[in-house]
Amino acid sequence: MSTKVSMELDSASLAALTILESSGETYRAEETALRMCNAYGLKEAQIMAFPTGLILSAIADGNRETRVFRVQERSIRLDTVDFVNNISRQVTRGRLTASDAYHQLQELRSQPALPWWRTCLYFALAAACFTVMFGGGFQEFFMSFGIGFLVQTAQVPLARLNVPSQLRAFLLGFLAAIMALLLLMLLPGKQEPLITGVIMPLLPGLSMTNAVRDTIRGDLISGLGRGAEALISAVLLSAGVAAALLVRGML
Repeated sequence: MSTKVSMELDSASLAALTILESSGETYRAEETALRMCNAYGLKEAQIMAFPTGLILSAIADGNRETRVFRVQERSIRLDTVDFVNNISRQVTRGRLTASDAYHQLQELRSQPALPWWRTCLYFALAAACFTVMFGGGFQEFFMSFGIGFLVQTAQVPLARLNVPSQLRAFLLGFLAAIMALLLLMLLPGKQEPLITGVIMPLLPGLSMTNAVRDTIRGDLISGLGRGAEALISAVLLSAGVAAALLVRGML
């Protein structure tokens, strides 16, 4: 098998893998890989993508090659999905070779993540805005901002310890609610808007949206898998908040 064919299949499979790891839709990963394979001239390209992995196979020079990848960890990086889409568009228009596409994808995957303080700042701002939307005032805005910053900060060590996302949802829900309750013991404020606003950014909204989109497009396994994952995370997040309220009631 020629090296050229291997590079073409590697670049297409790496593009699909990057989309899945960035919480992109399953159908988007499949369509991206198939379009790149067609642009490279590979025959009978077939792909099966799931939230936890993908299999890509194609025929070139009379031989079939297959790539199998396991998705170990997923993060929400829609900017990465957009960058992969731009690479695939350039490939389909003949402006980018397989080798160049592969190297650009490698560079994209090697880029460092956003600084922790920036993600904490974005999370805190989102929590504060949700608090106002649910009926909070200026005081609840700043209280939610501080709690949100601390909650997102707690995600850093949990991620480094490879704590499962579902267990992480329970712990963060408990932490957010208990900090809100303790703060309300010191300062006057509205409890319901504060707790609701802080936990809103923790809800798996993107996973549930992707589950619905995959199911509508016929990817039933991916849709059910993503939906079950989102439902379990939401239930455990609610359980964490309930545990905090129970602890507060016992004090």
